[in-house]
Amino acid sequence: GVMVTTGIVGSSMPIANGLAWAAQMDGSSRVVVAFFGDGASNIGAFHESLNLASLWKLPVIFVCPNNGYGEHTAYDVATSVDKISTRAISYGMPGFTVDGNDPDDMYAHMAVAIERARAGDGPTLLECKTFRFLGHVLGDDDFYIPKEVKEAAIANDPLPALRARLIAEGHASEELLAAMQADLEAEIADAEAFGMASPLPSVDELRRDVFAEEIAA
Repeated sequence: GVMVTTGIVGSSMPIANGLAWAAQMDGSSRVVVAFFGDGASNIGAFHESLNLASLWKLPVIFVCPNNGYGEHTAYDVATSVDKISTRAISYGMPGFTVDGNDPDDMYAHMAVAIERARAGDGPTLLECKTFRFLGHVLGDDDFYIPKEVKEAAIANDPLPALRARLIAEGHASEELLAAMQADLEAEIADAEAFGMASPLPSVDELRRDVFAEEIAA
């Protein structure tokens, strides 16, 4: 149910509504999750999607990782509200601002949102405060981010903190986590090698899934 990212900013939201409507119509317990950035919360698709999802009580969760910068623009330069979560009020759904770097906070809010969606009570908007350590695109030197702000965020990197906590509380060992990391890195490397070695798609791919194909009786 987790929406894939597409090449169009904010396009995950209306597509998520379609998948959530399908889940609602076939009576399944599926819940759809749409991810989008803070910048995408300013486009029409955001508002249209939240309105429709709330109107039809669709089982969808709108998750906005707010890293403080929409591409190269600081949040307060382009967004009129202090919290994206407050926009949920306009569409009659719960909205929460959570610590996107805290797995416990994220789990707690997602669990409630999923339970609410499966109960037929409709969508939820989660704004997850976080930070990005790299530029928006390859070659972006993120000069627009104050140096001290970035340094403070890196010092509070949640991944090393979680790793240390898992070991300290006895949930995992350093050896286990290192092995998991190695397996994941190998899987990513294999996928990259496969992609680079694969032939380019044919021109016919441009027309596939654009129009319905007639199926002979």
